[in-house]
Amino acid sequence: MKLACALLATMLGMGCGIDTAAPGAPGAGSDPGAGGGSNPGTGSDPIPVPGSGPVTEVSGPITANTTWMDTIHITGDVVINAGVTVTVAPGTVVNVTSPFGITVSGTLAIQGTKASKVTFQPADVGTFWPHIMVPSGGALTASYLVQTGSGLSTSNSGKITLVDTQLSHAGGDLLTMSGGTLDMSYSGIGLASGRDTTHCNMHVSGGVHLKVTHSNISAAAYGVMFYGGVNADFTYDNWFGNTTDVDTEVAYPVTGDFSYSYFAKGAPTNPGITATNMVTSPVADAGPR
Repeated sequence: MKLACALLATMLGMGCGIDTAAPGAPGAGSDPGAGGGSNPGTGSDPIPVPGSGPVTEVSGPITANTTWMDTIHITGDVVINAGVTVTVAPGTVVNVTSPFGITVSGTLAIQGTKASKVTFQPADVGTFWPHIMVPSGGALTASYLVQTGSGLSTSNSGKITLVDTQLSHAGGDLLTMSGGTLDMSYSGIGLASGRDTTHCNMHVSGGVHLKVTHSNISAAAYGVMFYGGVNADFTYDNWFGNTTDVDTEVAYPVTGDFSYSYFAKGAPTNPGITATNMVTSPVADAGPR
């Protein structure tokens, strides 16, 4: 049932199950979201980032290498064709009109900087847009990306690499994987306090490859629904404000190392999980720098 729900979540950006728990607090100790990175905010709608410069409307297939800059307005479904690279320049604001989304069969290279982040956000405040889909052969790389109102999904051999990136305010599960590779470091999924709109920060199943280190996983009903993956690396992370940090199922055996991490509610003890040398206060070297 949960695997079927994961597939629906991947296609529609929906959550799995219904969370009836009250919003959780981040737990004792200093705020893990304040360790030198950008503040991911609270549970209210994110404040839109104004674009600058010319506005370029984009829709349909992209068949040649191109660079997005200034303000991009997605007005229809976008497909980055295989073999094609779309580079997103520092400071670019990408406004996506629901119900349109982006499929990356080629490469989407988001090149923000600490001083000039890239923003992907809903064109209309309070709306959600479909996940950025990275299927077989596709690759998404992002540095200093701030994304709200949607999520990311991989399947087959799709690959996502995130560094110094902040994701929040999805309409359901935020980062879903039915296959592929995720390499995330110095990033955050969720909020510094309160409860995000996101149901599950990460929902993974199947033959996935996972490395999530030096990151904050927070403020959702589930930190990770861990239903696929062997030798996953979840070290040096902060987990706080989630109703359930790590959920596993006996029917879907997994193995993962959560050592050297901070769990506001205590370290996970699920089958297949290694959790040694845990810390009792938030990891300072985690989250966007």
